Amino acid sequence: MVTTLWTIALLAVPAVRLSAQETSGSTWAAIGGGALGLYSGAVLGSIGGWVPCNRVYGSVGCVRTATIAGGVVGATSGVVIGALDGETLGDAAVGAGIGFGAGVLAGAVMKPFLQRFGWDDVAAVGIMGGAIGASPVGAAVGLGAGALIGVVLWQLVPTFELTDAVAFSLGGLALGGLTGWVYRAFDVESSQSASPSAAVPIGFTITF
Repeated sequence: MVTTLWTIALLAVPAVRLSAQETSGSTWAAIGGGALGLYSGAVLGSIGGWVPCNRVYGSVGCVRTATIAGGVVGATSGVVIGALDGETLGDAAVGAGIGFGAGVLAGAVMKPFLQRFGWDDVAAVGIMGGAIGASPVGAAVGLGAGALIGVVLWQLVPTFELTDAVAFSLGGLALGGLTGWVYRAFDVESSQSASPSAAVPIGFTITF
């Protein structure tokens, strides 16, 4: 399987020569944004691939592809955001922290009521919460749209099962969250008066 992602990235490196008046980001913020985006995007991609990938041959490779693809999208967007707008990146980091805390709390509350649900599972819920919290608006919109479509199809199409509706919901959440990252990257890029030489097209090709 070959997945090709083309993203226009605006990288904050010394060669770009952006002035302090033109940007509130920095090289270190770009690195931090890439790390945060990689984490959030990879987890979102994994969440979106869980149900559909379990219904095809080579499910492990399918989930891995979805995880890496999501990580690439998130990392690229995070680099752009950090390079141009440290405040927006800070908001994403705060959202990730809140999401992680909410996930850990939810997991701790569920733990006594679920069999074989240990503290590692609580941590996993926290990790997912942090990934979603880094892009909350997009994830919420995507989840709502996916759930709505899934439920409608479940009621109208005889061969469409509840698991398919769940897959639509999780897929919508993942797609919405990743779209949120991309939207913020283009939004901060369009709001900056960067040098024309700063726009660098970056192509990503991932082959399995």
